[in-house]
Amino acid sequence: MVTKTTLANGIQVITEEISSVHSVSVGIWVHAGSRDEDWEENGISHFIEHMLFKGTKRRSARQIAKEIDSVGGVLNAFTGKEFSSFYAKVLAEHLPIALDLLFDLYLNSTFSAEEMERERQVIVQEINMVEDTPDEYIHDLFNESFWPHHPLGFPILGRLETVEGLKRARLKDFFTENYMRVQPIFVGAGRLKHEDLLKPVREVLGSIRPRPRQNHRRPPKAHPRILVKNKTLEQVHLVLGAPGFSATHPRRYAFSVLNTVLGGGMSSRLFQEIRENRGLAYSVYSFLSSFIDSGMIGVYVGTGEKSLASVLRIIRREVTKLAETSLKSSELRSAKEQLKGNLLLSLESTDSRMGRLAKSEIYFHRFVPTEEIIEGIEKVSAEQVAELARQLFQTTPLSLTVLGPVTEKDIPRGLLES
Repeated sequence: MVTKTTLANGIQVITEEISSVHSVSVGIWVHAGSRDEDWEENGISHFIEHMLFKGTKRRSARQIAKEIDSVGGVLNAFTGKEFSSFYAKVLAEHLPIALDLLFDLYLNSTFSAEEMERERQVIVQEINMVEDTPDEYIHDLFNESFWPHHPLGFPILGRLETVEGLKRARLKDFFTENYMRVQPIFVGAGRLKHEDLLKPVREVLGSIRPRPRQNHRRPPKAHPRILVKNKTLEQVHLVLGAPGFSATHPRRYAFSVLNTVLGGGMSSRLFQEIRENRGLAYSVYSFLSSFIDSGMIGVYVGTGEKSLASVLRIIRREVTKLAETSLKSSELRSAKEQLKGNLLLSLESTDSRMGRLAKSEIYFHRFVPTEEIIEGIEKVSAEQVAELARQLFQTTPLSLTVLGPVTEKDIPRGLLES
């Protein structure tokens, strides 16, 4: 059962009681991420994520790690484009310890200057690691090319020059402004009662006066283009994409079905044609990125230098077939069952259910029941998928980013035009 309480100061407490499990996952979610950064301070949200674990007024970094390890729990965090979270997963009897740690990180982190310099080097190595991992780096390159000069195109980790220039005072100010002065969401899922989370949140944070999030975000504008970054690699990595839909768009279910059919699994058209039938790639998939006001659909392939043109032609042919020929009922049914199966399997994890509670609130301002999602998936028709494919792939030029030992002359001319 999902229960939601809004405190007098606007802080929301949302829980889902799951009596059949032994664990509980609890988290603090804030409406801040890399989308809220300026180009000159790109990476500050991710830097804050690291610093929250580097000491408070009550605990050193070592004590934080030792305390969560001593109960066999997990204490972690992540930074997204539009929100950030720090959370814990423990056995139900250790919930008070998990909450005490989370409250301490949220309220009492010191942002030690000494720890900050050490962590700066850790983040520099993290950025270097991504740049040395081309199947990850290609996505950062594509985002920046697809949404240039917009925060949704910024890399979440930041860039070397911005991370190296961030100051302690600015980190603290950004944290105060975007994490503490704005109403957070406290969520919990697992073996707990609503009062188990509501009571401590009210006692610790009931007297503060955060304000509602002010929306200063502007929607991005896609810039279809070809970007080729020549680099000596064993493979050519590419992302081909088009503008998509927001997380709350009425056609989001058809969007998901289309993605599943195109490249969402081992039975998808691109996987079967590029990998299984032709052996042109090991890794091939399509993906969706959906935000509060925008989105994209993309295809990733890692292939050989001599196979690039063939792979691009296959992708173009498959998206054209999706637009011009309705799905067979068996393929449509298979895609729907895959989506439903993925959803239901994710519900077996308390941390996934905790995240689902928060994201529902962030995007829909209510809990979206599983039954509603399944109903939305079931209503998708073959005609809707074809119409969507026409809209996404035939009304605007596609965008392409390529990383590897190639140049623009290796891209077939006219291939990306609508």
